[in-house]
Amino acid sequence: MSRPPPSPWLKRLLSPYRGLPATVYIQVLCSLINNIGGISKLFLPLYLRESYQLGYAQIGLTMAAYGAGALLGSLNGGSLSDRFDGRKLATLFLSVSGLCLLLLALAIPLWLFAPVLLVSGFADGAFRPVNLRLALEPCLPRQRAVAQGMLRVAFNLGVAGAGLLSGSLAAIGYGWVYAANAAATLSAALWLAWAYRRAGTAHAEPPRAGEDAGGRQGPWRDAPFLRMLLGMVLMTAVFDQIYVTLGLFLREHYQLGPQWVGYLFTLNGLMVVALQIAISRRILDWGLLASTQAGVLLTGFAFLWLTLGQGPLWAVLMMATLTLGELLVSPCYAMLVMHRSEGRLRGRYLGLYNAVWQGRTLFAPALGTWLYGAVGGIALWWLCAAAVCLSALIQQPALRAMLANEPEPAPPNPYKLSQARARQGENS
Repeated sequence: MSRPPPSPWLKRLLSPYRGLPATVYIQVLCSLINNIGGISKLFLPLYLRESYQLGYAQIGLTMAAYGAGALLGSLNGGSLSDRFDGRKLATLFLSVSGLCLLLLALAIPLWLFAPVLLVSGFADGAFRPVNLRLALEPCLPRQRAVAQGMLRVAFNLGVAGAGLLSGSLAAIGYGWVYAANAAATLSAALWLAWAYRRAGTAHAEPPRAGEDAGGRQGPWRDAPFLRMLLGMVLMTAVFDQIYVTLGLFLREHYQLGPQWVGYLFTLNGLMVVALQIAISRRILDWGLLASTQAGVLLTGFAFLWLTLGQGPLWAVLMMATLTLGELLVSPCYAMLVMHRSEGRLRGRYLGLYNAVWQGRTLFAPALGTWLYGAVGGIALWWLCAAAVCLSALIQQPALRAMLANEPEPAPPNPYKLSQARARQGENS
């Protein structure tokens, strides 16, 4: 008996995900596995505060070690992907990250936190540009928005599950959070090694050493790109407060337990899973410039909800608004970087972009916790809103210059085209 044909709504639902290069699906599943085990960095300020009795300034400086590693890793990971096989690099970086998380699960002495976080940050930072390049580079320009959206959905689907898991484990002991995160990260490394070995060399040939030196432009002489990154520095510093000062504010001003941090990030992940693909497919229709600027402003204005009252409702409104900004910002910046690096040293562009994104952890935790202790949470949230306004002003002319030649718009839905042709045939 033959199977009934799939229903039209199912065809429409699945059409954006079909026909992508195989390496996209490999990296998507890798992101899901890597993130579903936990979000341990989110609990690091509470861990250091409650288990080691560190002050706010010391917490920020300790976490800055992770930021320094992430910055170095992003820069070097992107450059290394111009010279070596990105598949092997991604597996290596995930393995190192998992081993560092295992160390953090063992209640190590305080003096060992900084070097472990430095190495962990390097591995995490180096993995991201390689992961993004492996997923997006084989795609056609019109496919990249959907591929990047799939990565975001996989990441946040993992975070949604990890939020509940990590919140529950944190109530038992913070060491369990790091153990679960380590198990997931090492499993992701094993998946990459197995998947690419099974796929052979069909996906992508590794760049040959030195072939990228043939006069192609790098990011350091690209003035509009650098100005866009300058605006990103402010925006990402604001965004990073959800990982540092938000947890302290909810605990000390709202008297909410650590599980509420997990609940909020579960909301964040579920919103991304539900909305990211739909939004990514429409960004080119709305315009990259308008979408990017709207996302930047929403990221900072979201914190103003916390100034209007006290209780879980305001925290939920804050996270929902910030997530809307994130749904725009993440695909917009990725599409801008891929568009700008066409025919240039893409690994270095992706490395510098991810270095700025991850480099926020070098100064944002220390700056945020210092401001939180000096002027209080309410004043800090108003400063966040002011910072994103400045960010939007800085990058406005840069985005106009970069988008002088707009990316190729998304093609019409093939399912709708086939239906239209069928109707034309009936009419004729």
